[in-house]
Amino acid sequence: MKKKKKRNGKAVLASILVTLTIYTGALLIFLYVKGWRIDFIDQSIKKIGVLTVESSPMLAEIYVNDEYKGKTNKSMTLDIGDYDVMVSKEGYFDWNKEVSILEEKSTPVYPYLIKSEFKEENIYTSDTPIEKSWVDSDNNHFMFMTETEDSFKLYYYNPNPSFLSISSLPVNILTIPINNEENTISDVNIKLSPSGDLAILKISEEDSKDPSRFIIPTTTEISYNSLSNYSINLNDFEDFQITWAENEKYLILESDSEVISYSLNKGTKQLLLRKTDSLDKWTTDSDGYFYIFRHIENEDETIIEYSLKQYNLDGSGEVEVISSLYLQNDTTFIDQYRSTDFAFGFFTNSPENTQTIGEITNFAVNQDVDGIFIKTTEASYWYDMTIGKYITISPYPVDIVEFSPDEDKLLIKTPTEYQIFVFDKEEGDHTITIGTHYIENINIDQITQINWLSNSSYIQYAEDNFIYIADKEGENKTPILSSEDVLYWTVRNSRDKLITIVNTEEGFTITSYLIH
Repeated sequence: MKKKKKRNGKAVLASILVTLTIYTGALLIFLYVKGWRIDFIDQSIKKIGVLTVESSPMLAEIYVNDEYKGKTNKSMTLDIGDYDVMVSKEGYFDWNKEVSILEEKSTPVYPYLIKSEFKEENIYTSDTPIEKSWVDSDNNHFMFMTETEDSFKLYYYNPNPSFLSISSLPVNILTIPINNEENTISDVNIKLSPSGDLAILKISEEDSKDPSRFIIPTTTEISYNSLSNYSINLNDFEDFQITWAENEKYLILESDSEVISYSLNKGTKQLLLRKTDSLDKWTTDSDGYFYIFRHIENEDETIIEYSLKQYNLDGSGEVEVISSLYLQNDTTFIDQYRSTDFAFGFFTNSPENTQTIGEITNFAVNQDVDGIFIKTTEASYWYDMTIGKYITISPYPVDIVEFSPDEDKLLIKTPTEYQIFVFDKEEGDHTITIGTHYIENINIDQITQINWLSNSSYIQYAEDNFIYIADKEGENKTPILSSEDVLYWTVRNSRDKLITIVNTEEGFTITSYLIH
């Protein structure tokens, strides 16, 4: 009887131990999943996060607070807190950054390493100097002109040749004789389309009042004898400013009193806007639409009211995009925002709203990202078309430099500095916040050129006669090359080479530098 009770007691004890083991294991798994780790040395439970380092190139050494952690690409768990992360590879500049590790979060960093010594390669040399040059808005297409005793020669150079390209040399797309049977050419000029694939070619003759204009492809060779096939007649619009519509199928002709579209396919003209109110502003987009922010008279003189309408570039198909946008006349509110570290967030617009201030001076519509950039006399805003809300980009008027290649960010210029405005991000990514972020270590007064790198995480710029690459926060600023006498330069989309064109009185040279 006693043996039976003893056996039952052992069974109960075993059952309790098994149950405790199961519950303990489940608890440990739960804590592990929630980002907790047991430190047996300190006899404590700690919250952790994950650091992921993905470098280009790979197999670079990772140091966290000077402690070697292995080679990239690699993920590791760390206690929550701030860490000094260094990524190092022989033959490259070190990459350094302070990284914050948050509980239950993965923090990725993407070091782009730059060689400490560059391999130089001469691509092309000419003993004829460049007389004129043009570049598209994204700095990806470069055109230039040389002049000899008997001709003007137009060249196209693509710094980002495709894999199928036979040559990466400049292409002579057109040779224009200076003296022909009819007259003598006195000047040649072009206006590149937004993409750089087309150009308005303007040829002036010595004894002719009206210049000749042509729409030419920039990447294809054409003969001077066939140039008449590309002719357009805009002689009646010499007093108009002629610009490209963003979709490159129309030209926009603007005078002090009206805005007219000119169809390149049909050769037809259409009045889009008669300027009766100086507060009305217009623009076009790459989808082929014309937009007007029309000023609406408001009984309240403290309020400036607008509505935004969309039209086809032939003037048809009116669509209301924003029925009413109210802006304050009183600048007292913006002065308050400028004097405090105000945290801007998305808001709806109303006559009582004090964040939207000033008269609209410029705007840009980008349907690819469902957003509208709005610049006023006092501040700058972003309108999210998907949610119908606004966010303040800056309590100052800013200019767009360039959309990022991933179309999540804007590189902008304020009166005193360059900034990055983030308007979209992946859900759950704690390393990125919507809003405006400063770019450190940049002297705005010495910047002559600034653009995104193709990975949207780094920028390239020329400052004080030197070319630099830095991450989008302005850190890891790396000197690349002197920009003195450099007419054109860019880092290729592959991010492996820097291309420069140096122009002197003796000629020009195209050179590539292997930087990555």
